[in-house]
Amino acid sequence: MIPAEIRANWEAAYRRTEYRVELQAGDLVLRVDSHQAADDERLRRESGVQTDWAIVTPCNPGSQPCGEAENTRLLEELNEIVQHLDLHCASSINRDPQAQWPDEPGFLLCDPPPGFAEELGRHFRQNAILVGTLGEAPRLLWLE
Repeated sequence: MIPAEIRANWEAAYRRTEYRVELQAGDLVLRVDSHQAADDERLRRESGVQTDWAIVTPCNPGSQPCGEAENTRLLEELNEIVQHLDLHCASSINRDPQAQWPDEPGFLLCDPPPGFAEELGRHFRQNAILVGTLGEAPRLLWLE
């Protein structure tokens, strides 16, 4: 269990984060609790989302900086997993707009099976992942 004060600090940081998805017509920036119908349309048209999606990064497990070499190794591991999925995926980058935290590459998973994105986030020891359903605002899903 994450202590309340620490979780509050991380939640504030995660809410400031720009969750950038690399799509055909350029990056789409998603934010926690910010729904835009145009975002849904782009996700549907350019990435193949039917109903649900999740953004998972393997970088900096537990929100503890682990260095470029380790993050690269973790991203390669996630890439191997994603390559063998029968899912549409798009590259993503979690970016701190204040540049106080390094970019965290990962993937947007389109219509993952129930529980799969959470399992993947736990595998990479993430505190939370960003999830969404078309027609609703993206939200943080804590993985405690």
